[in-house]
Amino acid sequence: MPYPYASRKKNPAIPFYPSPIDVVRLMLNVAEPKEGQVLVDLGCGDGRVLVEAATNYGSSVVGVESNPWLASYAYNKLLEKGIKNFKIVKGDLFEFNFSSADIITLYLTHDALKILKPRLESYIKPRTKLVAHDFPIPGWRPIAIESIISVEDGKLHKVYLYDADKSFNNVGRQKRYIIQDGEIWRKAGHGIHRVLKIRGYAHEGGEEA
Repeated sequence: MPYPYASRKKNPAIPFYPSPIDVVRLMLNVAEPKEGQVLVDLGCGDGRVLVEAATNYGSSVVGVESNPWLASYAYNKLLEKGIKNFKIVKGDLFEFNFSSADIITLYLTHDALKILKPRLESYIKPRTKLVAHDFPIPGWRPIAIESIISVEDGKLHKVYLYDADKSFNNVGRQKRYIIQDGEIWRKAGHGIHRVLKIRGYAHEGGEEA
């Protein structure tokens, strides 16, 4: 059963209802993470997406979870699995800096996605992939939709794949970035900040994933 909690008073309550493992595997299969890419799970719950991504794809994983018990559970779970390249952030997913993410996974409600959408459009970097379970991102155009009847719960689940360069009107976001000589530079205020390139993928210098 879901365990509702509110991450912030002004934001909608987000229930903890874990994705079945076969749905998690489908989400990752459509996202096709590459080894060393940064995968961020917003509302990571018990950490199952992070475990699958790190174990089977070699991703560097970051989980954001505002429920203290779930954050601790996910942290200990990844430790027990022997996963080293991970971070669990006990905090508000609506305020988290996900600009270093190569892939973002989401199992949030329609209301939560509606609130999160402007921040996604403003701060995800070019070529970022986003995967949403059951609830599509309002107004975005998925580049793929996959369905599965889970053997775990017998229900039909849908997975929506989005691409930062194709799924929404990203003209404003693209103006924040300059790509030159294989590096990404981001405009902020009156300055331009370099985005460092690590293992072929971009991570903003000095900021945590």
